Amino acid sequence: MRKPSIKKAYNEMNAAASNVFVAERGIDVTEMNGIDDYLYCMEMSEGIDECKLMEAANELFHRIGVLPEERNLAVNEEEEYCAVHRNEYSGKCFVLFNHPVVMGRGDCGDTVKVFVEVQRKAIAEEEAEDSGDDGFAEEDDEAWMRQLAEDIKSGAIKSKSGEGFFVLKGEYYDAIEAGRKTTEYRDLTPRNLSLSIGIKTVKFQRGYGHPGHPPKQMRYEVKSVRLMDAEDRECDPYAIPPGFLATTIAIRLGKRME
Repeated sequence: MRKPSIKKAYNEMNAAASNVFVAERGIDVTEMNGIDDYLYCMEMSEGIDECKLMEAANELFHRIGVLPEERNLAVNEEEEYCAVHRNEYSGKCFVLFNHPVVMGRGDCGDTVKVFVEVQRKAIAEEEAEDSGDDGFAEEDDEAWMRQLAEDIKSGAIKSKSGEGFFVLKGEYYDAIEAGRKTTEYRDLTPRNLSLSIGIKTVKFQRGYGHPGHPPKQMRYEVKSVRLMDAEDRECDPYAIPPGFLATTIAIRLGKRME
């Protein structure tokens, strides 16, 4: 199978997910993001019915061909190219799946199974570190921030395209469109950093739309991208001061482009 462009692949999977979850079952999807070029994660709204979620998830996996028809997954069970996980701390559910172009190939990025195993290893390492003496976790955070600062300065962490892309809930999209909201905030995660650092423009999408009714989109210039700590102090990501522990990315918006 020939690889579709990353944008086309995302749109194909977005349309399939919208049909199964939104149009056919009326399930509220908080957002869908690309983890890797052909690997996607859908965050579900809190309090979702687990049986209804798994019915929709398995239907999606069957429909796009990443799960055999005779196989159905349960929560926190994964196959090579699909999985549904419930976060044990927040209770939120996440649906992960690859574009079918990934199947049997090694040139399309990580599979779901590889991604999940890496995440489990990282969590286990963090838990092992946090179980040490009282000052260890804070020292580890500071070391992580120093490494983050170096990676941003060197260009190891930055947007590949120079444009961010985020799917928003309707209320947040409408607030930006009306001019009431001029900053988009994102949790400080490796994925969000790679979508934010170095961007000059940002595109927003209002939810996932419905069949025959594609979601609204708009693009803005980006005035600046800043990092914020838990006390709302800010810094330039290219000049993170010693001891600064960022928790949030703040994307300051300029004028609307389209």
